[in-house]
Amino acid sequence: MAALCATAFCASCLTVSISASAACAQESRSEPGTAGGGIAPGTVLKGSATYTVPKGTPFKLKLTQVPTNGLRLLDRDLDGNLIPAQLNDEICAKVSEDIYIDDHKVIPEGTVFHGKVARIHDPRRFYRKGWLEVSFDSLKTPDGRRFAFKVDADNFKGSTVKSKLAGTGRILSHAAGGAIVGTLVAYQLTGGMRGVAETKGMNLAAGAAAGALIAGGYAASEKGPRAVLEPGDDLNMAIDSDLLMPAAVEPKAKVKTYTLEGLDITINKVKTKKDNLAGGSYMKTLNVSIDNNTDQLLESIDCYLLDSEGNKHSLVAGLEEDSEFIFHIEPNSLRQLKLTFRVDFPNMKYTLVWLDHRSRRVCYKQPLPL
Repeated sequence: MAALCATAFCASCLTVSISASAACAQESRSEPGTAGGGIAPGTVLKGSATYTVPKGTPFKLKLTQVPTNGLRLLDRDLDGNLIPAQLNDEICAKVSEDIYIDDHKVIPEGTVFHGKVARIHDPRRFYRKGWLEVSFDSLKTPDGRRFAFKVDADNFKGSTVKSKLAGTGRILSHAAGGAIVGTLVAYQLTGGMRGVAETKGMNLAAGAAAGALIAGGYAASEKGPRAVLEPGDDLNMAIDSDLLMPAAVEPKAKVKTYTLEGLDITINKVKTKKDNLAGGSYMKTLNVSIDNNTDQLLESIDCYLLDSEGNKHSLVAGLEEDSEFIFHIEPNSLRQLKLTFRVDFPNMKYTLVWLDHRSRRVCYKQPLPL
């Protein structure tokens, strides 16, 4: 629904309270000699149309900023795992896709939600991870407008076929290991081969069954890790009360293109592996085809990954033998390369960037496929 002038709106329910407001601007131009209490001829009223974001509208959010100690190593434990989240940790999350109402963009991609951790749920059995509830109190659109916005979200992940298979596999692997241990223990306790002959192998079968039962029961009762805040993680949020928002204001600035004419880079494959030797960071390897039909020499030192928060990640020596990080690409040549970058958070959005070696200006940008 739309109106010429938006008024303050506030709704509440069991778990969510939402409030947003949009100002109605009025500009008047009066002809000389006009007077009276009505709207004078020549008066122009300007208002901002307001649209209703219906109850139940889902928002796709990704964590972007989380608490940090300033040094990456201090944000992780000795095994390289992130420190568990704490109550009242302040966070930011961004909308990862535009939200339209009646063909009007109301909440654009890149809108930032500010909030904090409101509740921490403990890990569950069958090695299921803990999860968090987050309370947001405001949002800021890419054009700089701020709105009060109170809503709860969480990073709970329901069971899927893949997660169930992973849990079953964990139990079976524990049971298999327990069966082997149980067999060896039974063999030793019943006198070795002599005991096997006397019981016709029943002692080994009983030992294997007992070992599998104990190990499988342990795996089923084992709880997963505590919940952490990791940039790039998804958040689930759906408002359960109507929300009034003005239509988004499209930016006037022209979008710059950074494609160097004649340079074509095809990203054939992206592979991410954890680097256990570097404090829990990850190695992101790109299989690329670079067709340099330009008169410029491309240097590896000018290539890096840029994450969605503006952090740069330079080329490094990869874990694979054919990974390259010191090279150059001659003008009018074609190369097949494996480029490896060390990143802290694998689920963030990344863009491949190449600089002009002389001017140090961006000459090529290409987002990595998700």
